[in-house]
Amino acid sequence: MLTYQLLNAEQVADIYHNHMKQDFPPAEVKPLLLIQQLIKKGVYQPYGWYNEAGSLIAYSFFVQAPEGSVLLMDYFAVCRQYRNSGYGSQCLERMKTLWGGVAGILAEVEDPAKSSSDEEAHTRTRRVAFYQRNGMRPTRVHSVLFGVPYILHYLPVGSACADEKIYEELDAIYRTLFPLPVYKAKAHITLVESEA
Repeated sequence: MLTYQLLNAEQVADIYHNHMKQDFPPAEVKPLLLIQQLIKKGVYQPYGWYNEAGSLIAYSFFVQAPEGSVLLMDYFAVCRQYRNSGYGSQCLERMKTLWGGVAGILAEVEDPAKSSSDEEAHTRTRRVAFYQRNGMRPTRVHSVLFGVPYILHYLPVGSACADEKIYEELDAIYRTLFPLPVYKAKAHITLVESEA
């Protein structure tokens, strides 16, 4: 069974340099200094996921706005050598225990419809299917962050959450993550009208 551990500054730096920069496109990787500042502010919590032998299997970094009831899973990746072995699903299930006191967890999932190539569309579609298979539902909340388009997915932990509330929570999270000029210039959130 996987165990989780809050990471210290040295572990965060190691994951950042040896995993995160390879696991995510450059446009999606925040500067390490910003991550460290957010941790010091107490709004950002990085976790490592380990097997029984103590090997790092995955990592997930979370942010929550002060007074917020929903977390944003800012980063989540299974280490390359352990992918396609069910560890991602195990981590998502264990996150419900780790974060039992919150309403739910948000994930920014790249919009497959906005892909620049067939390969990218395939990867994004697989990612959407993974999250939905593991209990996350797509919301009507969409965002564009530093030019990357996302569809927000929601994993209920303590309670269901209306899309309007998710919009408010995400807005507060982005305002927590970024200085106001960066937020205004680089973070755009929309609540897509329902088709009903």
